[in-house]
Amino acid sequence: MVRFSLLAAISLANSIVSNALPINPTIYRELTDGLGNSGACRGNGGGADRVDSRYSTVKSQADCETECDTDDGCVAYAYNSANGDCIIYGPGQDGTCDLAQTTGDKDRYHNFQSCGDCTIDGKNAASVYVNNLCGTCSKDIPDTLIKSKSICSTLDGSWTAGSWKVGEWLPATLGWQGESYTHETQFGSTNVHTISVAAGMNCYDKIHSDGQPTCSGTVGNKSCQTMFENLRTVDDCIEGCKFYPRDGSHAPYCDGIASYGEMSCIESFEGNDSFSEASCTSVNNLCSFNPAPIWVAPPIAIHAPPVNLGLGWQPEVITATESSGDCSGVNIAQCEGKDNIAGFAYGVCRNDQPKTPNGAHLNQKWCKNCINTDGDQVNLNEEACAKTCLDDPSGTCVAFSHADGGNCIIYGIDVDQYLHNPGDIDNVWGGWTHKHEPCIGEKFPIGCAPIDTIKPNQKFLCRMLMQDNTRWLAWGDTSGSEKITVELIVSAVHSDPVRAKDFTADMKSSLKKKMATVAFVNAEKDITVGVTDGDVAGTAKVLFTISSPSAAVVPMTGLLDTVLVSKTRDGSFYWYSEVTGGNSNKNEGVMVPKTSKISGIIVKGMRHNLITKVKEPYTRGWSDLHDFQCNSGTESVGVGNNNFLLIAYTSMMVALIMLG
Repeated sequence: MVRFSLLAAISLANSIVSNALPINPTIYRELTDGLGNSGACRGNGGGADRVDSRYSTVKSQADCETECDTDDGCVAYAYNSANGDCIIYGPGQDGTCDLAQTTGDKDRYHNFQSCGDCTIDGKNAASVYVNNLCGTCSKDIPDTLIKSKSICSTLDGSWTAGSWKVGEWLPATLGWQGESYTHETQFGSTNVHTISVAAGMNCYDKIHSDGQPTCSGTVGNKSCQTMFENLRTVDDCIEGCKFYPRDGSHAPYCDGIASYGEMSCIESFEGNDSFSEASCTSVNNLCSFNPAPIWVAPPIAIHAPPVNLGLGWQPEVITATESSGDCSGVNIAQCEGKDNIAGFAYGVCRNDQPKTPNGAHLNQKWCKNCINTDGDQVNLNEEACAKTCLDDPSGTCVAFSHADGGNCIIYGIDVDQYLHNPGDIDNVWGGWTHKHEPCIGEKFPIGCAPIDTIKPNQKFLCRMLMQDNTRWLAWGDTSGSEKITVELIVSAVHSDPVRAKDFTADMKSSLKKKMATVAFVNAEKDITVGVTDGDVAGTAKVLFTISSPSAAVVPMTGLLDTVLVSKTRDGSFYWYSEVTGGNSNKNEGVMVPKTSKISGIIVKGMRHNLITKVKEPYTRGWSDLHDFQCNSGTESVGVGNNNFLLIAYTSMMVALIMLG
């Protein structure tokens, strides 16, 4: 096994050492890890000690810094110059709870998950901060573990739920997305003092002393704190580090990369005697020493055993492989004394790749406080996250990762393009557009990567939908029948026209079978296909009519729209060969005449209105033909060569405009 020393890693990092400066260095200083690396802001506890914040995109670092300047509650900000990401940190930045205003206890109710009160056996449980800990277990839970339903179940205990009375959470400033971090059994830090290394991100601290020992009081007209800070000198900086003298509101500090490599300039400097109680009292016996805040890692939390999600879902969770379960550098108890933990059942969905510890990421989006169409917060439990997967407008959600009281992550093609759940216009998902798009079925769609492993993480479970036509059972009631139509516009590659009579019975049969694999339905029972001459001279029109249970018509429409329309010309490749892949763009003449090509695809079905959740008609398509026009009344849109056709009923258009 190849291992890199920290010194080697530091040497490699020298080429990406942060040189970013704050706009106003008399107020802000950039934080690094003391080894020259930049990143996102954190509290005293490092990477796991997240501080409440709000996020948006802005035009420049100056705009981000100005936002922090004008907010008295801002203790630091982070900025990414590559994409304009701006994060403002500090208590209350994520929003406010009405209970904090009525009780005056801002710490207790600082977070959307802690915006409520727990009652157990008729008594107020003031020490229970979040809903998923509101209850009691019939078995004693060790203090090293979090006292949750999940842990209780692993001890074969019986969980008795308490009563959680939720308050009203008032979200962050308009135009900003709040991020709340309650560590379930304790509050997160209110100061920024460290970073979590992240490429492209730089953290600028506004009030650095809030994470250090302080010296309070005054002697005459002099501040004990200022005199205490001025005891720090260049001699306290180890070799290779750079000393920064006092500048405006910033005390002297040390940063850079030490000559000895593996020592942190910041930690070494702040460990000096000049930060001690003796130094504070040496200033004057009227001064009082206050130690630095200490962040203690919370008890271990693990996910509850998987629940039965019912029909349409794979009954077993996705587990780790030898590659993804590689224990090198993994800090979980199950890895102790082992090279790998293949078969481990707790973790985040990934794609298995040889010699890739933790597996590869896939296209995804995530949220904590978004609301599904049942009205539940998506991270409430496994079932709430599963429902959110079924809600996704793309229709292509294939799996989800869920952490109790943490994130709900869903995976699928184009899920990252829909950042609002139907009916939930207040909360925004975080989307990650990734090169690996999850397979809905075996090797479908083109170029997909299967979800077949996990990154071990005891807080999460990875669950998947079935990969055949039984997937539609997850949406429930199979009664009722609604129609979806898919129209293929077929034109000539050269000058000879394409006509309906050019399509043989075998071609129509092959078309029906292929559509069945695309829509995950039964070819003989659920699909009819007809071919007519097209609306444009010299073209033909293939019209599929697909029968869907009423409960599945919306997600089936979404899937067909995503695969055949959103991916534009990739959608044409399914009709050139019985086996899609490899030379899929080469027309073998088995479904459409060999001298023809697919010049457009139109899908008509149903969607949920993004504001009201009401089911309504939806039409979307693309075409390469100059004079193509969809015959859908006043919403018809003509498109030229290499353009898209987007037609939707007026209510959907209004919804999209309102959601930005």
